[in-house]
Amino acid sequence: MADDKKPDWKSPDYKAMSPYWDKVNAIVEGRDAMIAAGQLYLPKFPNESDKDYAFRLTSAKYTNVYRDVVEGLAQKPFSREVALTGDTTPDRVKSIVEDIDGRGNHLHVFAAETFFNGINKAIDWILVDYTRAEGLRTVAEERAAGVRPYWVHVPADNVLNIESEIIEGREQLTLVAILEAKGRVRTFERDGAAVTWRVEVEDDKGDWVLEDEGILTIKQIPMVPFVTGRRKGKAWQFLPPMKDAADLQVELYQQETALKHIKTLTCFPMLAGNGVEPPTDAAGNPVPVPVGPQAVLYAPPNTDGTHGEWKWIGTDAQTLRFLAEDVAATAKELRELGRQPLTAQSGNLTVIAASFASSKGNSAAQAWAMQLKDALEQAFVLTAMWLGIEHQAEVSIFTDFIADDDDIESLTHLREMRKEGDLSAETLWEESKRRGALSPEFTVERESERLLNEVPSGDM
Repeated sequence: MADDKKPDWKSPDYKAMSPYWDKVNAIVEGRDAMIAAGQLYLPKFPNESDKDYAFRLTSAKYTNVYRDVVEGLAQKPFSREVALTGDTTPDRVKSIVEDIDGRGNHLHVFAAETFFNGINKAIDWILVDYTRAEGLRTVAEERAAGVRPYWVHVPADNVLNIESEIIEGREQLTLVAILEAKGRVRTFERDGAAVTWRVEVEDDKGDWVLEDEGILTIKQIPMVPFVTGRRKGKAWQFLPPMKDAADLQVELYQQETALKHIKTLTCFPMLAGNGVEPPTDAAGNPVPVPVGPQAVLYAPPNTDGTHGEWKWIGTDAQTLRFLAEDVAATAKELRELGRQPLTAQSGNLTVIAASFASSKGNSAAQAWAMQLKDALEQAFVLTAMWLGIEHQAEVSIFTDFIADDDDIESLTHLREMRKEGDLSAETLWEESKRRGALSPEFTVERESERLLNEVPSGDM
């Protein structure tokens, strides 16, 4: 990193991704955030006054279909608990699963948040940190003091700069700068086998001051990316899988606001006076014409006997109907875009297990779940390194899910097969559980026992 770069310097990769992250942040946060963005997502009309625009903006309508879509995708792998598998996992690794982040959150909860953020922003980061243990000499002392590894969510838009190199045959991070808070940056830097860290803060004068620094006891920068987007070459830039949906959500916001604005104008149409002299005040300025149910407007005849007339000018019902249909079509298209990662082979796939990649019918969302599994397992490798042990954890994540519409159709078909005697009850139960029709706690053994208990003793 060049000496003239400040700690909060933003890399070209960050600057390229930042507009998208700002957009999805505002979209997910909702109406207030979209309104606060002003003309960025709701442009002014040509020749529209600031006063008129302010009225249209503050009365904007916003239906958050995008957030609903991402939430639906993000929930798919979590109908079953994310857990460690195998009997060889050391107790010291198992002990942190219930409180993976030091804030009381189970691994399952942490993984669900990571998955949502990764879908939304194309990448999310896991920092595997370690409690400071100054003055402690033994493992027993560290345990007594509560010293342990813990995981930290690092949003994509908080990672200001990333550098990586191929080391020992695989890509490894060599520099990461994290914005921990406004005016506070933590930087990890790898030089050979040593990883140093420093925390710098900005003082009242705008100068950056070193607050703390040190050398890690492990030989890697303890950061793991979870990626859903297609990476652009060697750069840390990505093609977000939900970009089209995010763009369509902005369009829906503009369409809904326009429709609401036109409906408002329809309720209060323009009044036109044809052949009517406007009344004026003492200074000769036109006086506003009163309108409403208790107002009376006159158009008296002039000297030659002709008279003017008052007429309303407003939007016709056909135009409103067309705009409403357009809004509904956009919302439907947005939901269809959100369904695609569950149903189709996608080009937005990153590196996944070869056996999974070769299977028929895999979807983008399933591939993302496999990517999450890999990221969590890499985070456990770093956790083991902090603990001074060698262990390759294996994480169990549910990936055998399909789209909701396909669930309904296939379940109906399976029930028909059961009625015809072409399918066992056990298989129907298993497939129903896989599709979420039965709870994750359902077991074949318990259900068989319950059914037997319902049979009258004389019929046994």
